[in-house]
Parts: sequence; C-alpha cells; structure tokens
Amino acid sequence: MSLLPPSLMPDVDMQQEKVPAYQTIERYYDEQFEHEWERMDRHRTEFAVTLRALSEYLPPAPACVLDCGGGPGRYAIELARQGYAVTLFDLSAANLQLARQKAKEAGVLLSAYEQGTATEMSRFAEASFDAVLLMGPLYHLLAEDDRRTALAEARRVLKPGGPLFATFISRYAAHRYATRCPTELLEKREIFETVLNDGRMRPDEAGTHEFVGYFARPEKVAPLCWSVGLEVITTLGVEGLVSLNEAEVNLLSGEAWDTWVDLNYRVAPDPAIHGCVEHLLVVARNPRWRAVLRHIARRLDEAGIAYKVVGGIVLALHGLSVPVKDLDIEVSAEDAYRFQSLFAEYLTQPVSLSESATYCSHFGRFDFDGVLVEVMGDLHRREGDAWVPTMAVTETQVDLDGVPVRVPWLEEETLVYIRRGRLERAARCLPHCTHDRLLAMLRTKPM
Repeated sequence: MSLLPPSLMPDVDMQQEKVPAYQTIERYYDEQFEHEWERMDRHRTEFAVTLRALSEYLPPAPACVLDCGGGPGRYAIELARQGYAVTLFDLSAANLQLARQKAKEAGVLLSAYEQGTATEMSRFAEASFDAVLLMGPLYHLLAEDDRRTALAEARRVLKPGGPLFATFISRYAAHRYATRCPTELLEKREIFETVLNDGRMRPDEAGTHEFVGYFARPEKVAPLCWSVGLEVITTLGVEGLVSLNEAEVNLLSGEAWDTWVDLNYRVAPDPAIHGCVEHLLVVARNPRWRAVLRHIARRLDEAGIAYKVVGGIVLALHGLSVPVKDLDIEVSAEDAYRFQSLFAEYLTQPVSLSESATYCSHFGRFDFDGVLVEVMGDLHRREGDAWVPTMAVTETQVDLDGVPVRVPWLEEETLVYIRRGRLERAARCLPHCTHDRLLAMLRTKPM
C-alpha cells in the first residue's frame, strides 16, 4: 500500500541532489499520468479553491503564464480556455504527452510543452512571464537549498509585479491519511518518524520507494518565499474544511456546491486550519521595487552619486519579511538635483528645499512605473529651535539580484525607529541586529 493517497500525489517536476530520487519521481509520473489527470476530479475542492485564487490574483488574459510542474495540464488547459498563453513545463514526458491529447480534446492550444526541472530554467529568459505556477515541484525537493533555488528561478522568469503560486505538502498530511490504514503507522514506523521529525520522505537504497517528498511546516512556507525576494500576499489551505472528508461534498452541484466552495475559500487563509490540510498554496508577487531599485542603483553608481537607501526598505534588504510601500533615498543637496536630472522622465514633484515640522531636506518625488521614490538631499531633523543633520552615518552593501545597493546598518535603522517612537517596528528588527554593533551605536549615537 502506498503511504500517500492520490490526493497527495502532486502534479510535479523535480530536481534532487540524489539521482535515484529524481529517477523515482520521473518514473512514477511516467507510469501514473492518467491517474494524475483524474486527481482533480477526485479532489474537487482543492481544484476549485486553487482556481479561485488564480482568478483573484492572475493578471487578465491573454497574459503569459508558466505552469512549472503542471503534470498533465489540468490548470494549464483551464487557463488556456480562459484565453491565457500557457507554457507547460514538466519533468514527465508521459504527462506532457497526455497534456497534448487533453488540450486537443478541449479545443485549446498551449503555447509550448517543455520538459525539464524546476531548479534549472535557463531556457526561459529573465522576466519572460506575467505569472508563474509552481504547484508541484516543491513537494519533492528534499534540500532547502533546492527549494530556494526553484523559487528563485521562478521569480527570475517572472515579470516585476507578477504573481507566483507555489504549493507545499503540509507536515502532517501523511500521518493524517494513515488514519485510514492505522496499522501502516506501526509497519512503516521509521518512515513516519523521519517525516515527523524533519519532513523528508526519502527514496530507499534501490530507488523503488513510491513517493519521495518534503512535508513542510505551515509556518515555514511563507518565510521561505520571502527569503528569495518574493513578497507573500497570502497562504491558503486549499482543502479548506473538507480535508479528507470531501466525498459527500463532491457529489453536490449548482448553488450547494458553490456555497461550499465559497466557504472553503473564505477560511483557506486562516492559519488555524493550515496544519489540518494536505496542501498549502502560497500566493506571492515579484515586487516591482526590486527592479526599480536595481535600475536606480546602477545609474547612480555610473554617475558617481553617493547615496544610501533608507526607511522601511532597509528592513527588506536586510532580509526581514516586510512589504515595501516606497523607496527613500538619501543623497547630498547637490546630488538631489543631479538625481532629478538623471530620472527626469519619472519626476512628479521637482526637487526643492522643503521643511516640515520635523524634517528639512532638498526633497523630490518620482514615480517609477507605479513605485514611489522619494529623494532627500542633506536631510536634517528639528531638535528644539535648531536643525541637526540626520543622514545615515553607517554603510554596508547588500546584493540585489547581482547589483550592490548601499544601505545603513540595520542597527542604525532600528535606532531611528526607537527615536521616532515606532517601537513595534523596532521590535521586529532587534532579533536580526548584531548585538555588539547595536550597543556601540547606543553608546555613541544620541537618541
């Protein structure tokens, strides 16, 4: 008997450091391609809730979509029906062949059928897709570095601002399913213990194990996506409230079925159910600000303009999981006007000496394709009746997709939040600060 039910057999692509694991998964899907096609008929709620998420977050058709690990093409064909240009990319040649047949029967055309692995997408150019589906490959990547590589590759081929949909198998899915065959927990105790402890179901030495996979803790999936530069919008438990108890609901139709789909989609974001579903869907985006900041940093370096990126984006650049609303850039007074000349086509508020109750600087605003950028030249803060220079004094560089970006130390930004009374934001920073640096700054920098 298989450890995993059909509901846990993903539509998949994989790359694993151990060749037997790779071959085992490829062989499984080459042999089970019809079973894969039928899986979404047996698990209607998973399919319906996922389609709701796609409908809510995908850009309008005819956007270009990469379905990476899409198996026999259930989602790819459905999106093609809606007018999307879909490239199906999968490990299994048999899955791809079935997808061709099913697309023909449905009267739709997919843009391309490509065979390959999720950790190596060099055939696809950077920013070549409006949206990416990664709904299967992460099930089988046992090493975190490989999961991160697959997510990073997906973001690389995704256009700035585009959505990414990534699915994971939940940590206790195999154990919950084992309740249908309770003796299996005893018979295969070592396998279940390994999954419970580290989430990995490894191939046996002969490479004949039916399933090789990674079972993720729900609280870990969003941080993994954040770690590769994605901005997480939501995490959904796609089986909702009918996980492993869907047979009667699957018989419904019309308004009764729609009512259950509505309910399950409403509760899907609730973390309270995420440990009791089989699949988690992370909806994320490739944030536009990354491409904008890379462009700005390159141009400023070429022009010899010294700058520092400050504000909330510093937290994101230092690896914290925070959304970025805008970009704040500190320069000298002279360079604020040079910045304006360099980026005149994006100017919305010309640089001028501006003063508020708290701050004074040579200030200007720019709109880079929807990303608000504020430049502050020679920034000063009011203290009593005097203006005191307040530009960042520390500097380090972080790598932003191959472009070095100048930022202050996280410790300095943390002290800025404390000084401004933004203690909740400071508290988020403190666990990531270097203790000695923070103490040194507390001793030398006035609050």
